[in-house]
Amino acid sequence: MADLSASSDTYSVDSEVMKQFELKSNMSNLHIGITTNDVVIKRIFRALLEPIILFGEGNYERRERLKKLLLSKYDEHFRGKEVELAVSSSAEANNFFEVLRMFNIDMSNLFSKKGRFADFTPFQYDNSETGDRELFYTEGDDSVKHFRTSLAHYAWSRNVKRKMLLHKFRASCDQYEHKDEVENYGNFLTENLSLAFAQLAATRPLTMAKFSPNARYLASSSYNGEISVFDCNDSKYKQVVRLASDSSEMVHCFDWNYNSSHVCYDRTHPTSIADNDLLLVSGGSGGSLTLWKPFSKIKDEEFEMRQHTSRCHESRVNRVVFHPCNNLVASSSADETVVLFDLEKLSELYVQEGHSHSVYGLAINGDGNLIASGDAHGVLLVFDLRTGRHIFQQVVHNADVTGVSFHPLLSHIFATSSSDNSVKIFDLRKFRPITSLLTHTKVVSDLQFEPVYGRFLATSSFDTHVKIWDTSVYKCRKVLTNDDTRVMGVHVSPDATAIVSAGYDRTWRLFKPNSEYKDDSSLYRLLN
Repeated sequence: MADLSASSDTYSVDSEVMKQFELKSNMSNLHIGITTNDVVIKRIFRALLEPIILFGEGNYERRERLKKLLLSKYDEHFRGKEVELAVSSSAEANNFFEVLRMFNIDMSNLFSKKGRFADFTPFQYDNSETGDRELFYTEGDDSVKHFRTSLAHYAWSRNVKRKMLLHKFRASCDQYEHKDEVENYGNFLTENLSLAFAQLAATRPLTMAKFSPNARYLASSSYNGEISVFDCNDSKYKQVVRLASDSSEMVHCFDWNYNSSHVCYDRTHPTSIADNDLLLVSGGSGGSLTLWKPFSKIKDEEFEMRQHTSRCHESRVNRVVFHPCNNLVASSSADETVVLFDLEKLSELYVQEGHSHSVYGLAINGDGNLIASGDAHGVLLVFDLRTGRHIFQQVVHNADVTGVSFHPLLSHIFATSSSDNSVKIFDLRKFRPITSLLTHTKVVSDLQFEPVYGRFLATSSFDTHVKIWDTSVYKCRKVLTNDDTRVMGVHVSPDATAIVSAGYDRTWRLFKPNSEYKDDSSLYRLLN
């Protein structure tokens, strides 16, 4: 009897250990769907009728307690059961399921068995609450048809070039060697990247700062309605151009032509782009787009630049991006639309609808066939420009989607930033996030993959920091401080030799490595 008792005790201990191990394993994956905002976490506890705060509990402990609570409630109400049957038979299960939907908590990555919880993930759109919401398409004219046809040929040719480059790269370097190369470059940034220069650029807070595609100039926009262009070849970064429109609109965003991906597709170096070929488009607070040619001829030594202004939106323009073909500009706005503007005809091509809230983040992939946009309620839409149909539609964040960035080589990989303090990495082939980064303690204002190689991801935040993450395991490699001011945006130079941040204190800051990196990677040899 003693032996039987001992064996039963051992069995109970082992089963308890296995339960704890499974719980910790599931908790490590559940971070994808849970916000880091402590106010929202307290609301979730209140909705679940659980204690909001325990004595001596901090933000981290409260979030861990929420993880355990969600897992235990799942085990209680849904483990091994059909979701529809469990929800209809229990009021507690129905309340738990509604809380998951309300706060967009995704647990499908943990419980993905067929016919179980994954089939009812709250990240899918639920149109049952609004019976008048339906999918519709607007018929376009012949110009839209011609655009889609020509774009299909353009995107196909770029896709072929990119895949040929990747095939050559994979033939000369396996995934482990590439991971080591990314690791080595990350170590280099950790040891050498630091503040190199800071410049007071405007009389009001900055909204953006970006390098020109030939890496010779740096432009910054401001709430004062002006765009200033500085010479990067000058040791003091002297201002060479000031762009000011006649309207009183604040400049919320801008972008240069010649998308950095042209280095991969056309095998041309950024410095080969002439100053006279540079174009710049800006978006204003009144809904207008302004096209600039900053380095046209200057008359009488005054800053009189050639410009064209067109009102494309009914409200504030939040983001503008050039299409890789350089003939189109896409813009997102608070009027819930995305507009494609034809630069050759200087007219609106068509309006892309689909969002029901203000649209913020906007990006076009390197092939030029996909456009991604995120709105104020965390909804992300990915449209195929060749057909006009959306191929991805999910609630991916618990707050505004502030930025989107596509990987320069892997066109199916893209990242999103949000006001919920997180960054998520997506794989379009899986239609779900592959990882989530708890990047900052406040709003993540912007992000960008390193041009050409995509070895790191730069993120900026209102918590005064710019962070650098490697793209092999998405580990934070460097934290760059910005003198206790919120960072409005971040941008990586086309040659990846510098990073600039735009500060709310009217100053842009330039970060550079202290020494030159001797790049002898397989990808570098293919492109140079």
